Amino acid sequence: MEIGTPHLRVARPTDDLEAVIQFYRHGLGFTILSEFADHDGFDGVMLGQPGAAYHYEFTRTPAPSPAAVSRC
Repeated sequence: MEIGTPHLRVARPTDDLEAVIQFYRHGLGFTILSEFADHDGFDGVMLGQPGAAYHYEFTRTPAPSPAAVSRC
């Protein structure tokens, strides 16, 4: 039985995806490995180093519509 290469994924929600991208990409030199929009209601980005055994994933949900907020 062959065991694949271990891979660590750290996933966190954020309210400011653009600031997270600036920090990890421009501040720490990480690469955007993948991005997604409206995947089951989430937008997100995966950052890391190509070929590394880890990546960071940050997600956000779009702001609720004013109608949804007024029902709360």
